[in-house]
Amino acid sequence: MKRLLSAALALLLLLTGCYYASDLEPAELAAAPTTAAVRSLPTEAPTEIPAALTTLPPETTAPIDSSPGELTGVEMTLPEGLVATPGTPWVPVTVSFPRVNLTGPEEERACSLVVTLDGKIVASWPELLLVSGQEEALELEFSFDRYQEDRTALLQATLSCGGSSLVREAEIEVDNYPEEVYLAMTDDSFPYAIDILRSQNVVVVYGRDEDDEYTVPVRAFLCSTGTATPTGKYSLGAKREWAPLYGGVWGQFVCGIYGNILFHSVPYYHMTKDSLETHEFNKLGTACSMGCVRLAVEDAKWIYDNCPSGTAIHIYDAEELPVERPEALRIDPSDPRAGWDPTDPDENNPWRDN
Repeated sequence: MKRLLSAALALLLLLTGCYYASDLEPAELAAAPTTAAVRSLPTEAPTEIPAALTTLPPETTAPIDSSPGELTGVEMTLPEGLVATPGTPWVPVTVSFPRVNLTGPEEERACSLVVTLDGKIVASWPELLLVSGQEEALELEFSFDRYQEDRTALLQATLSCGGSSLVREAEIEVDNYPEEVYLAMTDDSFPYAIDILRSQNVVVVYGRDEDDEYTVPVRAFLCSTGTATPTGKYSLGAKREWAPLYGGVWGQFVCGIYGNILFHSVPYYHMTKDSLETHEFNKLGTACSMGCVRLAVEDAKWIYDNCPSGTAIHIYDAEELPVERPEALRIDPSDPRAGWDPTDPDENNPWRDN
């Protein structure tokens, strides 16, 4: 049985606050039952979509246990007592199938599962195989960004099989920043502002001039945006040194921008620095992401280290660059060092030997 990835779809809606991964203790989860079954059928998945969400679309509802028919004998549970706070914005969630006891001669049944947060789809498995007598727990992880008030987020999982559906709901309590934190975000603690020139696939970092305006270019990075990269004004959200991306890949030095749009390195096949998607690295400077802003490790780490959460971000299209275009770095896929990002400052990086 092929277990679904910690599809950390995560859905990285990243919270306004600078937190290292080591600082993010997971929210307490109710114990998940463990006696049931789901197997994923082979499906082609996108290589990247972050695990996060911030914007709250109109609330939608679905009938609970409507038309149980083909789902008789199937149970599905969500954990209770989930909490997101400024210190722990990452909330792990387990969708459990503690009992699969299919009736009739069939021992397997093809279904689909959709998970929504406040009415917006944040994870989906179009093809799941319920297997009688087996168990499965589907792992997700949500993060919250820039919530402006204490509130409750509604998590909903809908399992569908033919004309039958099974719906379960859980609440995530989202606790706000203290007022003093918001006040601190309006002071002079932000040395830089970040422009993302979407049409140019270049990031320009500005420092302050003598009039305290962000007009002095201090850094320029090649990046890769995508058709889903929005334009507009945002602020830097929560941070993680490593974070999972949809499709079982990973990103280094991940910082929230807006909703499920993030800064991060070029994806890695595993949470290891020698498993870089080399062919994707060689696309830096072109539009090829699913909406996130990809960077070389050195550049992603610079933003991670030097730009606090709350740093202003402006995404727009421009016909011309305000600075010289950074030079593109390319990796020969046949090079034995090709699994590493050449810009990674890690002392074990084999590119540092030359």
